[in-house]
Amino acid sequence: MKERRLPIILISLVFAVLLWASVNLGNEFITSVTVPIRIDNIAHNKAIAEPLPDSIRFTIRASGWELLKTLLTPDLHYTIDLSASRRPVHLFTVKDLQGHVQIPEGVVVVTVDPETVRVVLDDRIERRFAVVPDIAVTYRDGFGIVGHITTSPDSITLSGARSLLDRLDAWKTVPLRYTDVNAPITASIPLSPLYRFEVTRPDTLITVRFDVQPIAERTITDIPIEVLQVPEQRRVVLIPPKVNIIVRSGVNNVANLSGGDFQAYIDYRSILLDTSGRMSVTVIGPDHVQIVQLDPPLIQYVVRK
Repeated sequence: MKERRLPIILISLVFAVLLWASVNLGNEFITSVTVPIRIDNIAHNKAIAEPLPDSIRFTIRASGWELLKTLLTPDLHYTIDLSASRRPVHLFTVKDLQGHVQIPEGVVVVTVDPETVRVVLDDRIERRFAVVPDIAVTYRDGFGIVGHITTSPDSITLSGARSLLDRLDAWKTVPLRYTDVNAPITASIPLSPLYRFEVTRPDTLITVRFDVQPIAERTITDIPIEVLQVPEQRRVVLIPPKVNIIVRSGVNNVANLSGGDFQAYIDYRSILLDTSGRMSVTVIGPDHVQIVQLDPPLIQYVVRK
C-alpha cells in the first residue's frame, strides 16, 4: 500500500513546487548580477596599459522569470570591442550599456558599478622578468632552510604595454604557504594571475625547491687572516693572526665544513681610517652557511715599514 502511495506523493510534491514557482516568479524582484569583462579585437601591436576591473556589477529589476532567464544566459559578458580604436584612451559608460552586454527584454538596469570603464592603450613589447616565489614558511623547532629558494624556470617572457612593463621588476607566483616544515620541499605552482587583461604570460608551472634540514652549529678554528691591499713598503702584523668562528647551517652541511671553506681578511684601507688599533675581521664562506660568532671579535694590528 505504501509503495502505491509513494508515486502519488512525489507527483503532488512536484506539482506544488511548480505551482509555487509559477506564482512567485511572476512577481518583480531586484538583484545583483556580476558580468565578466571581455576584450575583443585589440590590435596585435597594442596592449592595455592600465588595470581594468575583471567584471561589472549590475543591479537589475525584473520579474522572476526574466531574472531566471538572465542568470541562465550562457556566455553573458560585458564586451569591449577595440576594433575601431584610433585613440590611446577610451571611455565606456552606462550610456553605452546596450552596445556591450546583451540584456534580455524586460530587465531594467538600476545601477552599474563601475559606471565608467577607462581603457588606456600603449605599444606592446616583450621583456624578460625574474620569477619570484611568493612563499611563507614556518619550520618545526630545530629545523630551518639551508641555502636559497630556487625556481625553474628562473625567468619568463611577458608581453604587454611598454608603460606597464616599465613599472615591473619581477613576476610573482601565486601565494604558497607551509607550516611545521621539517623536510625539503619541491612544488609546482602557477604564476600570479595579476593583470589578466594587460599582460600576456606563459601558461607554465614554476617548480619551487628549497632544502630544509635540522639546524646545527659547529666551531671552525684557526682560520688565517689575510690583509688585503697592503703597499709594498708596509707590513701588517696581526695579533692573533688567526680567527675562530662558530657557524650555523643544516646538519648535513655543517658536518663537511673545514677551515678551507672560509676566507678571513682585513682591508688595509680600513686600517688607514682606524684610530683604535683594533679591527673587525670579514669572514666569507659558503652561501648556505651563517657565521654566528667570531673569536676574537676584534684583532690588534701593528703596521711596520
